[in-house]
Formats: sequence, structure tokens, C-alpha cells
Amino acid sequence: MVATRRNVIALGAASALAAGFGSKAFAAYPDRLVRVYLPVAAGTGLDVDGRVTMEKFAEYLGQAVVIENRPQAGGNLAMAEVARAAPDGYTLIAAGIGPAVANAYLYKDPGYDARRDFAPISLMQILPSVLVVHSSLGVNSLQELIALAKQKPGEITYGSQGAGTFVHLAVEQFMAVTGARFTHVPYAKQNPFSDLAGGHVKLMISGVAPVIGFINGGLVKPLVVSAKDRIGVLPDVPTAAEAGVPEFQAYAWNGLLAPRGTPESVLAKLNADIGKAVTSPAVKERMAKFGGYPAAGTPAEFGAFLEAERAKWSKVIAQAKVQLD
Repeated sequence: MVATRRNVIALGAASALAAGFGSKAFAAYPDRLVRVYLPVAAGTGLDVDGRVTMEKFAEYLGQAVVIENRPQAGGNLAMAEVARAAPDGYTLIAAGIGPAVANAYLYKDPGYDARRDFAPISLMQILPSVLVVHSSLGVNSLQELIALAKQKPGEITYGSQGAGTFVHLAVEQFMAVTGARFTHVPYAKQNPFSDLAGGHVKLMISGVAPVIGFINGGLVKPLVVSAKDRIGVLPDVPTAAEAGVPEFQAYAWNGLLAPRGTPESVLAKLNADIGKAVTSPAVKERMAKFGGYPAAGTPAEFGAFLEAERAKWSKVIAQAKVQLD
């Protein structure tokens, strides 16, 4: 089971033996709880998703899993702490675009090297994004939006939680591949989604969860999803490829990483067990509620995915000239 630092629910040795690890190398690991860092605040969407996944992960692992929330500095502190941890499989991190990829280009010194300091275990899930516009904008398709933005460059505003966040970078990527120009309105403590619903900003590219209520209420209109296929919660919304902009590839994701130097046998067990967890019915059902889907694979496949994401987002960040302290 998953546990917080203050409420550890241990699984007994009998559970581990019953799991049947299949080899002597695996039988020795894990013999104590495993700590998984989440570089997000407790109670946020990614934290809730992560806890559901880690609960199933603990079942297959045959050991308790303790979640450590470390949202500070955009996830940099969590990544740096795990990078310095012993490479023994007992300290892991579940990270996404920011900590695992973009922060290397956003920050002069994030305190770690994501490529050098970590061993990929597995990609866990893909979370498609949706481009929505306020109903008052009067556009009904992606091509209409692009045409309007080119006719009135910079007049359409979009909101985000701040510079360098996924929502910000997703719009930058969209502008880079379409030539449309929008004006960024970064928010700090105020909720940008409320201002989107009120029409104070006209556009946003976001995960589905924060905007699905506004979509269902008719306050905002979804024009396109950045996903390989249409998603079940928005079946009538075309993919970027269907809308004529296949280069628009901005989706969130989460993957599991270990400190570099973790033994291959341990990585193999972790990979097998997280793969079972993310493809379990309970986790798949949770993901599907907001358009997500499991994306488990081998460590090598996750490593290749990370390199592709670095190539994409480093270019977007350089072109947008985004730099954080």
C-alpha cells in the first residue's frame, strides 16, 4: 500500500514471498520500504494520480511505498535529493516534463543533471492536452483560431500558472509550429482557469482535468487535443493531426526514475512492477477519466522518449527565450 511519511502502512514479509519474484536476485529486493518522491504539492491532480498508481505499485512490489511531496523550485529540490540518494532502488522519483526535461533548459543551475544523474525505469502515463478558447472569441475550429491570430497578432491572450509551466510552454510550442502569435498572461497565486472561464484571458492549452467542467458548462470551447487518438471524455474533439497541425505535440506525462548506478536487476524488477501497476484496471480507469492512458515500456524505450522530449522542449524554450532564476 502507499503511505505518507506520517502514516506508513507496511506490507509483511509474507506478502513479498507470496508475490513470487521469480529469481534470487529479485528475492533480496526489496526488503524494506521504498520511498517515491513526487515533485508536486499534495492534493493536486498529479499527486492524486500518483497515489493511485503507487498503491498498485506497492502491491506488485511486495513492499510499502512512502510518498514524499517536494514541489519546491519547480521540482528541482526533489530531483536533486533523489540524484544524491544511494543507487539501491529504495529512493525513486516520479517526474514529468518539468523536472525530468524542461528544467535543464529553464534554469541556469537546477542542481542536478537529469540525463547524467538518473536511470530511466519506465514511462507511466501520457496525459493529452486540450486547446480551449473562451466562447466569446467566436472561433469554431483550430484553423479559424490560427487565421484570427495571424490577422490580429498578439491580441488574443492566454493564461498560465507562470513562466516555464507546462501550460506556458505548450502554447509556445503551438505558436512555434503554426506561426500564430498570442500574448502571455502569467499568473502566480491567482487561478488562471477562473479567469479563462470569465473570459479575462481567451485561450489556454491545458490538461483535461482543470477545464472539463468549463467545457461541459459551455464557458469554453475545445478545438483540438494533442494526442495520438481522440480521447474518450472529448470524443468529438479532433486530434492535432486531424485538425491539420500534426506538429503540435504538447502533452503531459509521468515516468519513474532511479539514481544512476542502480543495479540492472533492481531496475528490471521496478520496470516490471510499475508496468503491471499502470496497466491495472483501477489505474487505467483513473487515467481515462481525464483522457490519460498508460504508456509503460522498457527502460530503453523510456530513455529514448526522454531524449526526444529534450530535443523538442529545448528548442521551444530557446526560441521563446524563457529563463528562470
